[in-house]
Amino acid sequence: MLNHKAKGYRLATMLGLGLMTATWGNAASAGCSYTVTNSWGSGFTAAIRVTNDSTATINGWQVNWAYSKNTVSNAWNARLSGNYSASNIGWNGTLRPGQFAEFGVQGATNGGAVEVPQVTGAACGTAAVASSSIASSKAASVTSSSVASIANSVNIAGLATATTSYVSPWETIRAVNDNSNPANSNDKTAGAYGNWNNPNSIQWVQYDWPQNYALSSTQIYWFDDNGGVLTPTRAYLEYWNGSAWVNAGNVPLAKNAFNTLALNNVVTNRVRVSMLNTTQSTGILEWRVSGTAAGNVASSVSTSKSSTALSSSLRSSIASSIALSSSSARSSTPASSSSVRSSTPAVSSSSSSSAPSVAQCSAYDWPKYEPDLNYDFRTDFGQVDTSKFKVYNGCPASTIAGVKTKGRFAFIWGKNRNPSITDADIDRVLTNLNEDADYIHNVMGWPVDKLQAEGYFSNIYLYGSGLCTDSAANTERGGWQSGINGYPMVLLSYYPVVTPSERGGITHEFIHTIMATRGNKAAWFNEGGNTWLQMNLEASRTGNYGVGFLDATSFLAPHMPIENYSGWLQDGTFGGPNAEGVDRRVNGQQISTWREYLGGNQYNAAFPHFLGVHVSKGANAWIWAKGPHNHILRSLAGGVGEEQTQRMIMEFRARQAMVDFGPWSNAFKVPINNNWGRTINAERIDGGILQDPGAHRLTFYSATTQEGTTLVPSTTTLPGWSGANQIPLKVTGNKVRVSFQPIGQNMRVQLAYRAADGSAVYSKPVTSGEACLDLTKAPKNGVVVAVVSNVDHLYNGEETRTRKHDYRLQLLEGVTGTAPLYDKHYQ
Repeated sequence: MLNHKAKGYRLATMLGLGLMTATWGNAASAGCSYTVTNSWGSGFTAAIRVTNDSTATINGWQVNWAYSKNTVSNAWNARLSGNYSASNIGWNGTLRPGQFAEFGVQGATNGGAVEVPQVTGAACGTAAVASSSIASSKAASVTSSSVASIANSVNIAGLATATTSYVSPWETIRAVNDNSNPANSNDKTAGAYGNWNNPNSIQWVQYDWPQNYALSSTQIYWFDDNGGVLTPTRAYLEYWNGSAWVNAGNVPLAKNAFNTLALNNVVTNRVRVSMLNTTQSTGILEWRVSGTAAGNVASSVSTSKSSTALSSSLRSSIASSIALSSSSARSSTPASSSSVRSSTPAVSSSSSSSAPSVAQCSAYDWPKYEPDLNYDFRTDFGQVDTSKFKVYNGCPASTIAGVKTKGRFAFIWGKNRNPSITDADIDRVLTNLNEDADYIHNVMGWPVDKLQAEGYFSNIYLYGSGLCTDSAANTERGGWQSGINGYPMVLLSYYPVVTPSERGGITHEFIHTIMATRGNKAAWFNEGGNTWLQMNLEASRTGNYGVGFLDATSFLAPHMPIENYSGWLQDGTFGGPNAEGVDRRVNGQQISTWREYLGGNQYNAAFPHFLGVHVSKGANAWIWAKGPHNHILRSLAGGVGEEQTQRMIMEFRARQAMVDFGPWSNAFKVPINNNWGRTINAERIDGGILQDPGAHRLTFYSATTQEGTTLVPSTTTLPGWSGANQIPLKVTGNKVRVSFQPIGQNMRVQLAYRAADGSAVYSKPVTSGEACLDLTKAPKNGVVVAVVSNVDHLYNGEETRTRKHDYRLQLLEGVTGTAPLYDKHYQ
């Protein structure tokens, strides 16, 4: 992007967010499951999962289900027929043992409750519970004996953990429950939550409490800045009944006031408000919830006929059947994965001292991923006829002073155009954009943006020129992808227009319009995936493989998660996939949260390059076209299964240790070498509160202390979720053996080294116990690297974002100690 401060992201609310917290409908059928992912009174969306629990590969599947009153109006990722049958489409028909395919449906309740039907089919097994109904959309009341007196209700929002589908990097989710009292809807003195740039999309904010509360009412003060963030045109509140989200009613939409919705004393530990504005984005200044502690009373389940809470015996029965279903449904994971789940796996002394098998110590060749996700957009998208394009103004004609069209693009400016811009400048911008766009579409096969898909020129608006897009002065600088009336577009100030060297930045923003049209993924992938495509554009067109200076961040701080925005934060935690934890304030004053250099981690394209080189050429396109989730690792698990996704994380981390990225390897070494050993500090924000954690020197390798024969890692750089540590070991002899003792969950270790002949050599990864590698080829400089990785692929909010993963590494054979941390052992 051309201006970090002004940049926003269009993060669509997608089917499947939060599926891991949903309850699956078929309690006894391990192979197939049905879950309601959203409901709003008259309609619903649901996900149906087909899991291969057998020992043989399934080539093609079909499932069936039926409703009493509900009907389906739309389906995706499957072929739908009858009332109702669904079968696979080409890319998700082959399921190896343990893999699953998941597809979605949208439907109407037709005056009934949202149903959870039985799913049947050859892949589903035979035992299943009967179809059931989810609670009605009205909040339930509970008997007076089950809760404390509602007369004692207080604002309990401050006791909740707030999460969201997306928050703009310059806004903060923490503002919603800081108990502030706004003077008006544009009063940001205590901060604000906003989700710009997400026009005409449902976004949500959620409260989670550690115990149940009886909720009497909720009050929401909408954020409205009279620009890109407006009061919703639709908003509704849902509560969690223990197995599904239940609609509690519509929230009023008044501006400059608290909007109150009665909740009728529903008992729950989780509520969510969903909001949409049909033309702009939405936001909240303050969200209060009035309630009282409900002790150990379970979340109430309302029905269309009764508001009485379920009896404890019935709840126990349901919970037992669900637990059995969960266990059975997950049994497709190979038995060896049980050691991955254990928080403190035992390592027997016999396994540490016994001689490992020859096969265990042989060099390891990574198996191919099946399916390989090699998607080509040209399968589903054809070319457009640019000769028939029309101009879509977007702004009122009275504000537009000029429009220039060329090829695929229209450049639009207002009456206050900066006088330094010449017609030749505009023509150069259009010529360059057409050259890049033609290559992206015609040669690389990526689809067009929404405007071109509907027969219009892609729009470039001149920022600060008096258009309806903004009210800025014509001397302000910047450029970014934005949106107008639901169409992604590019907004440029005068500076990139008159500066030829900004060509790459302008193309970067245009690529964002393509990705916004596809339904944007997590914020980090919007940037890293964008730079990956732009690098491949240049490599394909010129044969030159080059990366950016920020592409070394994930190499030089590998303990950072893969899905990470703004890197390793000053408080020692990590930015989340959508910049969670990055924008923080105290009494309205912003806190400086990121560190020098690593704060731009979202722009590194290491993981997209890994996918393109080691998974398949079309894997990144698959994520945009077929990935069902906002979070990228979760989407990949939907394509190749959990076990292969965890293997993918481990492989990525091991190849990072060796800078083993095919034709991109030498390109990555340029920014790595340029920043190797660099000392970074906390980056200060003007007027912000500094949380100075002290200086840190960049390297691949993690510090350890040795206690006897055991290495203990520094707690400062313990890996976050999907993060890794690299420990360089000085070796001798013809074999290396270590014993891995994970303390954190979902950990793996793998040995790797650069041989004297320049090749990269890897051991078989293990989840715990002994890792071994024959040194058939001599290690260069006598060093082997132990790569310890967390392989969690699911991001579940603050607990995931802030968690570190500890371990111990015992030296068994062929290791004389650790090698220097600032030598380049990948060379």
